[in-house]
Formats: sequence, structure tokens, C-alpha cells
Amino acid sequence: MNKWLTVCGLIFSVIGCRQHYDPPIISSGVVYLVVEANLNPQGVTSILLTRSVPLGRGSAIKPELNAQVTVEGRDNSIRPLSSIGNGRYNNSNLGLTIGNDYRLHIKTIDGKEYLSEYVKARKTPVIDSIGYELENKGLRVQAYAHDLTKQTRYYRWDFDETWEIHSTYPSVYIYDVPTKNIRSRVFPAEDVQICFKYETSSTINLGNSTKLQDDIIYKAPVQFIPSESEKLSVRYSILLRQYGMDKEAYNFYELMKKNTEEIGNIFSPQPSEVRGNIRNPNDAKEYVLRYVTASTVEEKRAFIVIPWNFRQNCNSIDVPDIADSIRFYFGPGANLIPYQYTIPPIGKPYYTGSEKECVDCTTRGGSTTRPSYW
Repeated sequence: MNKWLTVCGLIFSVIGCRQHYDPPIISSGVVYLVVEANLNPQGVTSILLTRSVPLGRGSAIKPELNAQVTVEGRDNSIRPLSSIGNGRYNNSNLGLTIGNDYRLHIKTIDGKEYLSEYVKARKTPVIDSIGYELENKGLRVQAYAHDLTKQTRYYRWDFDETWEIHSTYPSVYIYDVPTKNIRSRVFPAEDVQICFKYETSSTINLGNSTKLQDDIIYKAPVQFIPSESEKLSVRYSILLRQYGMDKEAYNFYELMKKNTEEIGNIFSPQPSEVRGNIRNPNDAKEYVLRYVTASTVEEKRAFIVIPWNFRQNCNSIDVPDIADSIRFYFGPGANLIPYQYTIPPIGKPYYTGSEKECVDCTTRGGSTTRPSYW
């Protein structure tokens, strides 16, 4: 018995000595230029210039404003990009020649200059198709492509998502603040049953065909939608963009993917320094983030409609048609919206309401404006 008491005492003493520890945030305070740029030879080129944010100083993106941005060719050609605000610089058509070399030249408002290495303008193969497969924990969206010339081999994808959501309880009623009472909704202006939500890819999606004799991309994973996600509750669409790359660009993005997406436990690879292909010619030690590529962009849109297990947790409450009750449950500051009115055979009429998220799809981040491609 004494031995057991001793062991228990040791266990409780060890547990009792454990204290929560928050390590101090170590940050140099240095900010770096971030260049997100693909030079599109035959279409719109849109470049985003921002500054990194030191640890512990928030997450708001700081755009690099009023910079001078040009694309320079080895043939001494110069093509300017115009600022459209918020750190973005555009050119509607650079008119680059496939196979020729070009570089990005940036001059910031503080007088610093940045030059990328010359990159060869490439022709990206078309996307053959977009497929998907159901897995145990969700749905995997996949890309298919090929290059008969076998000149691409290295691919990158990003995408825009759109999905339709419906309110659990369609509502024909709304609380009217001026009259402090409930009135009928004006349709279609006040219809909040059907909404559309949007998202842009935030992961790095890569594929290559280097181990194959032919340049074929088969079932390349580009997006994963977890089970019970609202994205597939009604109808889902993905606009996939495909970029051809050289080996150096692919290696850069692969390393960046490992550093940003595959670190998080003791078995993860150690982070490595990621150096892009853009430099400050007057300060070799200055660090610049990202990699400049040059390729045409191929797009393809796909729609997915499948039976999907999505369900909101919604509650309903009956509220008597009495002024005080209506103001309390549905008035300003309340979290309920009326969706139904009942006149029972016996008793007083009442409104039935539910949480805002279950009645008004805009409270879930949706927009009632239907996109043109829907």
C-alpha cells in the first residue's frame, strides 16, 4: 500500500508541476517584398506586390503602392504594367513571343530596384478535363492534361470556387424596424433563401510527368472538399487555371509547399530557405519572396452536383403575435428571423422563427446575386 501511495504521489507531483508555457515571439521586424507574378504572353497579366508582415504584428496584407513595373525582353523590348490599386499591376496583353526570354523589373517608391532572372515564355497545354472521386473523408477534384510535344512536363494549378447554398427555412417575413412589426418580404429584392459563395485557392498544387515516357497528367489532385462541407450541399463549380513551368520554377514551388503545408509535427521535414528568381541588384543580401514565371494560362470550368450529407443545426421557436414578444425575439439585437405565420383553429396566431444562419443565407457569407455562368 505504501508503495502505491508513493507512486501516486510522484505522479501527482509531476502533473502538478506542469505549467503552460508560451514562448516569446522572435521576429527580426524586417519586411520583405513579395512578388506574385506570372507573365502571360497572350492574355491579361496581373501582378501583385505586397510586403511580408513580421510575426506578432497582425496578418493584414500590406500592398506595395505606386511602383513602376515593366517587363523587359532580351531583345531590348519594354512593356509597362499599370497600377490598378491595392498593390496590383496589370497589362491587358503583353504580346510576348513564345520561346523568347523576358524578365520583370520593379522600381518601388523608395527608389529600390528589383530584377528577376530571364525566363522563357512558354505555351501551356490545354486542360483536357476535370474529374473527381469520392473518398472516405470527402471528395477529391482532379486535373487531366497532356502535351503531345513533351515540352512541358511540369505543371501548376490554382482555382476559383463557387458554390450555391440554401437556407434551411425559406422566409416570406421580415422584421420592419420603422414600424417595429413584422411584414411580408418584397421579392426578389429581400429573398434570402438562395446564395452564392466564393473562394480562391490558398494551397500550392503541382504535378509532373517526368517519370512517364509521354507528357501526361492523370488524376492530379487539385482540391479536396471534406465530408459534410456546405460546398456540395446544392451545386459546386471550380474554375481551374493551369500553368506550364520549367524545372527550376517547379522545384521552387515544391520546396515552398513543403515549408508552408507539410510542417506541423515532429515527423515533418525541417523548413528550408526558399530563394526565388528575383533579386535586388544593389543589395544581394535583401530577401525577396516568390518566383516569376512566364506562361500562357489555360482555364476550364466544371460543375459538380452529387448527393451530399450536409445539414445545418437549426432550432425553431413559436412566438405569439404580440408586439412585445415580436420585438423581443425578432427585433434589433435578436438572433431570430421569422419564416412562417400560423393561425391555429384554437388559440392565438404565432410566428415561427429560427436562427439567422438558418433563414438568411447572407449571414453565412453568401451573396444573393447569381453569377453569370450559373
